[in-house]
Amino acid sequence: MSQEFDTTLKKLFEQFAPDWFGWHAPTLGLPAGTAVMSVDAHLPALRLEADKVFKLLAPGDGLVHIEPQANWDGTLPRRLHKYSSLLDERDEGPVYSVALLLRRDANARSITGRYQRAYPSGRVYDTFGYWVVRAWELSADDILEGGIGTLPLALLADDAEPRLGEVVDQVGERLAVAGADDITRRLVLTSGFLLSGLRYDEETIHHAFARAHGMKDSTTYQAILREGRQVGRQEGRQEGVVATRQEDLLDILRDRFGAVPEAVEARVLAATDPAALKAAIRAALHVASPDDLTL
Repeated sequence: MSQEFDTTLKKLFEQFAPDWFGWHAPTLGLPAGTAVMSVDAHLPALRLEADKVFKLLAPGDGLVHIEPQANWDGTLPRRLHKYSSLLDERDEGPVYSVALLLRRDANARSITGRYQRAYPSGRVYDTFGYWVVRAWELSADDILEGGIGTLPLALLADDAEPRLGEVVDQVGERLAVAGADDITRRLVLTSGFLLSGLRYDEETIHHAFARAHGMKDSTTYQAILREGRQVGRQEGRQEGVVATRQEDLLDILRDRFGAVPEAVEARVLAATDPAALKAAIRAALHVASPDDLTL
């Protein structure tokens, strides 16, 4: 997914693994009480890393892979297929793959829940199924009744928009009822603050969070603002480096080969690892064609 929100969601995944799995379990047809543990999502063979992977504990079997997406990426189904195959080979078990679309900009036409590969004749030789969850279609009230780790997603639902301040209030109330400590409360509220940037302008977000439990003058609210700005600056710098290297790489390919194939351009724009992009820039000076470029 976009680097801008990657860190935020990974913190929530790690801190609240049961909440996130419990939220997805009914969608996947799995018992809500199934126990899970967080496992390594790194796939060193191809320098890939899935966003979050949970292992089902006995009597369950297999893995649950959640891949959040904030921006358009027509290659997401193919990546999910690749991750699923590699995880299945590594752990020898079924993989439940979920595309979690955080905003409408991520709703590429190709993200249908089914990915197929076919021969030039049209005969299909490979079919891969996955689940699609669109955050804007969710019910904010349903999310507010779930685990505290998924509460920030309530702010992205369509039905939260006309009552955003009220929903933020309810997030705070749920944290209070759950007896969340200050660290947990700050993590959830800060995550909600940052994820809200996917949908709302800064003024709307500040107004909604400032009114929550009279937080405007509280130390908690000021800490959220500081942390949000710090994360935003860090991720903004990272995003700037990535965007520059993507454009440099495409410029080199255009200079050498003229038009860049759409599939290659999509791979470049989907790449978010600065080190991998830097290596690809060097490789682009020597490859025989754009299709030979590895990312």
